[in-house]
Amino acid sequence: MKSYDETSAQAILEFAEKTIGKKLRDLVEPEDLVELEKELDGYANRRKGHFGDLVEEYVFNKTMDNLSQADFPLAGVELKTTPLKEHPSKKYVAKERLVFSMIDYMTIVNEEWESSSFLKKNKLLLLMFYLYHSELSKLDYEFKIVRLLDLLHGIDEADLIQIKTDWNDIVSKIKRGEAHLLSEGDTAYLGAATKAANSKVRREQPYSDELAKPRAFSLKQSYLNQIIQDSLPRGKGEHESLFKPSDRPQPIDELIASRCKKYYGKTESEIANELGITFQKKSKNFRRLIVNKMLKIESKKVKEFEKANITLKVIALEKSGRLTESISFPTFKYEEIINTSWEESDFYIQLITKKFLFMVFRKIDGGESIFEKFQFWNFPMKDIDKAQWVWEETVKRIREHKADALPRISESSVAHVRPHARNKEDVYATGYGTFEVKKCFWLNAKYIEAQIKDV
Repeated sequence: MKSYDETSAQAILEFAEKTIGKKLRDLVEPEDLVELEKELDGYANRRKGHFGDLVEEYVFNKTMDNLSQADFPLAGVELKTTPLKEHPSKKYVAKERLVFSMIDYMTIVNEEWESSSFLKKNKLLLLMFYLYHSELSKLDYEFKIVRLLDLLHGIDEADLIQIKTDWNDIVSKIKRGEAHLLSEGDTAYLGAATKAANSKVRREQPYSDELAKPRAFSLKQSYLNQIIQDSLPRGKGEHESLFKPSDRPQPIDELIASRCKKYYGKTESEIANELGITFQKKSKNFRRLIVNKMLKIESKKVKEFEKANITLKVIALEKSGRLTESISFPTFKYEEIINTSWEESDFYIQLITKKFLFMVFRKIDGGESIFEKFQFWNFPMKDIDKAQWVWEETVKRIREHKADALPRISESSVAHVRPHARNKEDVYATGYGTFEVKKCFWLNAKYIEAQIKDV
């Protein structure tokens, strides 16, 4: 390919945009193609960053290095290639999170956001999205979207504030000697993703003797999805924003707090009257209608919740504080779960990445309930081993042809498995010649009740 001006971010972007609709095979010089095909035949898919290295070398004619500076240092641009997968309604979605360099637990505690090593390397990102197909050679991945993302000036101010808040929250946890308790669910957009050759690798941290999993900063998969949709035709404006024109940019939790504080201790009827909501008869979802009005949202698809992988959940406590409803996760397929490892399982990924927004109501005398509080919550890493036991026991029993006898609520303080189907005919194949009603993992009601009381 032709040369480009390495001192200009715009020139690098324009050069990269020429790859859209093309495959790496189309961009490699013919004399290099034969040797490259031989290399790929022997290499298979043993290293995740290999495709990015090929793009850097064969598209941009750059020699790979391990320096801490950006890939295009004269323009301050960092190159990131990231895979897409096709989606029936959204056209494309991110296949995975966007991972950056490793977090050095020992040195990051001495950094400030504005001068952080993360920003020095990643404040200006050249994102090259390609369509991934497992059966294809890396040479045949097609580039679909190219985007220059300025993390300081090219995103919504509220997003920048949230990413800065996320960075500070991660660093604060390390300063508390809790690097071993970091979870992607701790934060909204910028996460601390595990990154190691295997799950047993551990690193030292400065304020605790407890060894911690190696982690790297990452933009969450859910946040990447919004970037992708905004880059596609008619992509913008499909989701309602939590922020209204009169709102100042601020972290999501502060905005939620400002909207909820005036309703603390008020009954559902008082809140409904104040918000102009009338009920001839209280419907099953009347609390959700009240909550939506409190938060000034109209639909279930809220842009900030989607980007942060936040699930809004109305919690109804008894007068005693007892919670009777467990929290369900998506159903699993018996034939698939037995061929998946724990750390690649949907349940594990959901536990470590999802954040819940609990809107908590408690019954009082007279049959009414008051709005007690809101609470952001994500699954704590200190309990991950208990959830792992439930998952592994589930896999074990399915393999033993016991899909009808999976872990009950009495067998674990954290989670259990039970049906999550429309009716008894709503089934999946077990893999051993029978069919069993669809099931999913549930977080125990008593466990969630304890989490709510802990705050």
